[in-house]
Amino acid sequence: MTSADREGWSFATARVPAEFGAAIHPLTPGLQHAWNGDETLCGLVEDQIELYRHLFDGEDDSACPTCRQQAAAAPTRPCAQERLHDRVLATAAGPMREDLLDALRRGARIKLWINGPAVTLARHYARLDQIVEGGPAVVAALGVNGSVGLARVEHGPWQFIVVLPGHGPSRIARATADR
Repeated sequence: MTSADREGWSFATARVPAEFGAAIHPLTPGLQHAWNGDETLCGLVEDQIELYRHLFDGEDDSACPTCRQQAAAAPTRPCAQERLHDRVLATAAGPMREDLLDALRRGARIKLWINGPAVTLARHYARLDQIVEGGPAVVAALGVNGSVGLARVEHGPWQFIVVLPGHGPSRIARATADR
């Protein structure tokens, strides 16, 4: 990726719409509501509704008019690059961290960002055999007994491997990109 590939890209231009869960009130099964984690945007509480495993779609004809309006007015949220950037800021300063932060500021593609058992992520997703810089720190961060986050960020001929532990700073490695 070159800077020309993402001309005009910024965290501000890449913000994404707020997302809400979908909910249905049993007395009005044809009307879908937006769930914000505490109540629907039109004021129904959890014991009055059934929650669904998909997102509220304000464009759907079955959307509650009040929820539709509230969802459209909800503040946008940071894009994945901005969220990962903010997590990486707590990492110890160094050239690799600065390269990753710069790549994220320019809209580098996040090829993967998942959470799960560290051992499983190391085995199936970390691509430890492709690491050319920062391997020991990443291997150590993946050697824990518990869950971590793992992100792979593509930037030019490289891929950054980022381990995001539940507590403490992330660990970064540079690897050859998948081709």
